[in-house]
This record gives sequence, structure tokens and C-alpha cells, in this order.
Amino acid sequence: MKHRNSVFDKLKAIPVILVMSLFLMAACGFVAFVMHSLSPMLIGLAFLILSLAILWGYATLSTKKKSTENGKPSLLNGITLDFLMNFVSPVVILGEKGDILWYNKAFSAISGQAGALYHQNISEVVDEKISLRRLREEEPETLALRPVIGKLSGVEYEIVAYKNFTSEEPSFITVWSSLERISHLQKELSARNPVVLYIAVDNCSESSVFMQSNYRTITAKISILLKEWVSSFDGILREVESDRYILMIEERYLPELCEKKFDILDQVREISTDNVDIPVTISIGAACVDGTMQQKEQTAHQALDLALQRGGDQAVLKLRGNAVEYYGGRTKTVQKRTKIRSRIIAAEAMNLMKNASNVIIMGHRFADHDSIGSCVGMARFAMNYCQKVNIVVNIHDPNLKAIFQKLRGLEEYKTIFLDGTAAQDLITSQTLLIITDVNNVHQFEAPELYENIQNVVIIDHHRQSAEFVVKPKITYIEPGASSASELVCEMLEQQLAPGSILKEEAELLFAGILLDTKQFVNNTGPRTFSAAHFLRSEGANPAEAQMLFRSDMEDFKREIKYEANAFIYRNIIAFSYIEENATQEDKIAAAKAADRLLSLDRVLASFVLCRMDNTVHISARSSGTVNVQLITEKLNGGGHFDMAGAQVKDATIKETFVRLKEAIDQYLNEV
Repeated sequence: MKHRNSVFDKLKAIPVILVMSLFLMAACGFVAFVMHSLSPMLIGLAFLILSLAILWGYATLSTKKKSTENGKPSLLNGITLDFLMNFVSPVVILGEKGDILWYNKAFSAISGQAGALYHQNISEVVDEKISLRRLREEEPETLALRPVIGKLSGVEYEIVAYKNFTSEEPSFITVWSSLERISHLQKELSARNPVVLYIAVDNCSESSVFMQSNYRTITAKISILLKEWVSSFDGILREVESDRYILMIEERYLPELCEKKFDILDQVREISTDNVDIPVTISIGAACVDGTMQQKEQTAHQALDLALQRGGDQAVLKLRGNAVEYYGGRTKTVQKRTKIRSRIIAAEAMNLMKNASNVIIMGHRFADHDSIGSCVGMARFAMNYCQKVNIVVNIHDPNLKAIFQKLRGLEEYKTIFLDGTAAQDLITSQTLLIITDVNNVHQFEAPELYENIQNVVIIDHHRQSAEFVVKPKITYIEPGASSASELVCEMLEQQLAPGSILKEEAELLFAGILLDTKQFVNNTGPRTFSAAHFLRSEGANPAEAQMLFRSDMEDFKREIKYEANAFIYRNIIAFSYIEENATQEDKIAAAKAADRLLSLDRVLASFVLCRMDNTVHISARSSGTVNVQLITEKLNGGGHFDMAGAQVKDATIKETFVRLKEAIDQYLNEV
């Protein structure tokens, strides 16, 4: 149709040109008649020039007429216009202020509007505003290399813009490419991203000794169960060493695993152990991160180590952006029955001490008997291999008064204690920092020491709550141990000659074990009694160790205040608190009250709260059924299975109660 119109226009132009030619011939004849002297050549040349002028003028007028036809600017010639009009990708020509000058059929189809779009602003058409300022200000060379992202009818488009200078006013030719397919391919690629998991059978060495022939039967059942579990995710399972597996699945299956909270942990736990009191469980370390396969494998291995250091029977999932998620961990940790690791750790610590210029030892803030006892034990260890040893502690803490008095007469301890500020002056490039009874950086007695010292050793019995920013030279975390004092006793027994420990030091270590086992009632095992036997052989008197826990009348009254406010929640949880601003003595009384509340009938866990300044302190205790560490972790706390705590800053007692109840409800509902 367009071709026929073009021919018709040309036919209409013939009469006009014919009339002009006749008029021109008549004019030339008249000139020749008047001026007889002109030659025919000059007359012909004049005729040719006038003819060309007439044709050029007509062509110009015809072009202008076309350019204004229908009121739409024509920036392109006919061939380009036909090509762009039928181009598969949407094309829009925008004015300097974003008004639509022209668009093709593809853009009309995706716009979803029936009427014409001419002279509308592009911001009125798209879902999300396009940066016109960038189109105006950016250089043409870089503008085409940096697409703009726009959204139209719910679909994202990559918009490549080209500046056009052929018209009187600047304009932009924009080509739109849908990102829908690219987005689909990205999702598919992400879904196929390999996730690497390490799986280890917990307590394999202990179980193999005490279960003997039944152990291989149970591990065979575990292997079959794992293969069935993996097959449901189309994964690959390989046993890399005895009772340790590596698993690979696609990321598309990870949400289902998380939704089911890695239920394979429960399935393995249900496997019969023939009435042997050693639960066979597994630990899982998973890595859903970017990087090479080697990096994924290393990250999965780190996640498994973290799961084991937290006590096993759980899954640790490492995600992009250093996020970590925990699943399981509801089984109380079984004590290891060999001392091989403690012997290796003691030897490594000895080598570090020999090469150190000085040794600084610290525990957690608001030190208790286990914290200060384990520090004193490591100080005795270090004195045999390093001349300069110091213990960082709050020297003004009234709760440590009895301990300071016990050590006052000893020559080695006259100048050994100092605060964190004074310890800063002792730091050198060869300083060794030993941290006991804590692995949470926020709970260190002096966190600035950890930040400034390169050589660090951590010895703790609490479950590890997070990875360390600076990797320690030695990480000795045994959640199965009763106390940090127990771990230190084993190291001393392995490395020092008999009789090397002072009686006062042995009694402090004994007091640390007494505190965390509640007089050898909770969380005790053969290694606990072995450590106690070792301390008795070194001169510790249990009666004198017990004297360190005696409190005066004021402390007794503080404990009574908590007990008077106690109430029961969900039939098994005991709560207590005091409204007024608490002191350090009140905080110690809260911990003691939490222990006493466990003696109530049917109470499985207790939580006691007190508020010091702008921080609410939570002391949590368990009889061994409820994992209070998992509960306090939801409030950025941590600790042990049956002894934990948390600190909630900038909160009231009532606000903290609400958050704590929510955490308890979530834990109990998942059981």
C-alpha cells in the first residue's frame, strides 16, 4: 500500500513539472526575441539552470511536507523506518525531557496501552522511573556501554541508549531487551549450584569400644539411611574415610532441607543402640557459597568442625555473606573417654610458650571460680616454660576477694594479676594470649587484647557460638567436658611432673569443677572424676575448696529476693527477676538462684534476670533435658547445654521477658 501511494505521488507531480517547463521555454523565447544578439548556447544554459532550480525547490518543499505529515517528526528515512518499525526488539526515540517521539510495533505490544503514546513522558509508561539525567549528562561513548534497567508491565528490561544529533533538538534512540529469559537462566544456574556437605558420625571411637560388634551394625544402618536420604535429593554420597562422608547436592534442594531442619539428624538418633548409653549421632557441615569446588569443600569442612565443637548432633550451614545457620543440637554431648587430644594440645601449647616473649591469660567478664581457676592452672603451666606470665582479671571484683586472699601469700602471685589496660603495655609481636572458659569474643575480659595479639590459644568447654575473626593457633573446645578447669587439669597431668602444682592452685581448679558440675551432680563423667583424682593427688582439699563458695548474710538475702519472685512457665520453666537496678553482687546471686530453682518439682530449666545499667543479664540453667544454650543463642547469648547466659542491651526486664518467652516457645514447639 505504501508503494502504491509513493507512485501516485510521483504521477501527481508530472503536470506541475510540465507547466513549469512550458513557462520556462516561453520565457527563454521571449528573451531571445527581444535580444537578438544572444547566442543559442547562452539561451540553452539559462534554460538548464532555471530547470534545476525549479526541481530543487520542488524537492525541498516535498520533503518538508513529508516531515510534518500527521504532526510526527520523521528522523529516519524510509528504509530505516521500515526496518525499525518491524524490529523484534522494542525501540523508542525519546526527546531530551523524556517525551516519546517515536516507537515501533514491538514497544507498542509490550506497553499494554491501546492508544497512541506520542508526546507522553516515558516515566508515565514504565513501572520504575528511568534516569533521564544520566542520558543527558553521560558521554555518548560510555552511554551505550552502560545499559539502564527499566521495568515495564512487570518485566525488567535492559535499555541501551544512543544519542542522536541529526535533529535540531537532542534525542535518544533506546533499544529495549527483556531480561526475563536471562533472569530465568540465572535462577536455573543458581538452582544447579553445587552444595557441598560433610557428614561425620559422632562418638565413633568411644562407641566402637563400648558397643564392640554392634557398632559396625549400627554404622551400616546409618550408611544405608544416608544413601536413602541422599537419593531423594539426587545427590552424590561418598565415604571419604571411616565414618565420614562427603555429599554433593544441587542448591534447589537446600530450602527443603532447611524447612525440615535436617531431619536426618533425628532419623539417625532413632537407630537402636542396644540399650548402650552412648547415643550414636551425626554432625553435618554444609557450604552454600560462591567460589571454586575446592573453596566450597574447605568451607564445608570448617562448618563440620564448628558443628563438632558445638557438641555434635547438629548441622551447621554456611551461606553467602558469612551467614551461618544452626540446626539440631538437642542431644547432650557425650564425654570423650580418651585423653589423646589433651596430650597433643598440651604439647602444642608448650611449644608456643617456649617461643613466646610473655604469656597473658584471661577468662570471661564477671569471672567465676571456673574462669579464674582455669586461668591459674594455665599460669602454672606457663611458668614452667616462660618467665613472664600475667593473668588479666577485674582486680576490684568483690566476688574474687576470697580467691585473692588464698593466693596472697604465694610469691608467684604477688604481681601476676592486672587489668586489661595495664596488659596493653605488655604486648609484643611474640606475646602469647591464652583464653579460658569462654569462646564468645563479646564476653572476653579484655576483648582489645584479642584484637591486638596474633598468637592466641582458646580453651573452653562451652559450645562454640561463632567463628573467630582471627583464627587461633590452638582451639581446644570440648563441649563434653564438665568445665574449663577439667580440661586444664588434663593438660597439666600430661605435661608437668607430679608435685609441680601448688596446693592452693589445685584447690582453685577443684572449685572450678565443683561450680560447673554442681558438686559433681551434673555433666560429670570418667574424665571429670579423673581430673578430681589428679587434683587430690596434688594436695587439693575438697573441704577448703568448698569454703571458697561461702557467702555472707547480704549475699544470702539477695538470693532470697530472686527466689521470692519465682514463677513457673509452661509447667517446666522457672522464671525469676528483680525490678530494681542490680549490682555485681546481685548478678552473682542471680546465677546461684538459677541453680536453686532447678530443685523445684518438675522444673527442667530456670532463667533468672537482673538489670545492670542498660543491660539485662540472663542466667540460664538446665537439669540436662532442655538445651538452654540454643535458647539463649536466640538472644545473642550462648554457653553450655545445661548452663548458659545472655546479655540484652538497651532493654527493660519486661521487654527481655517477652523475647525470652518467644525463644522458649520456639524451642519447645520444635521438640
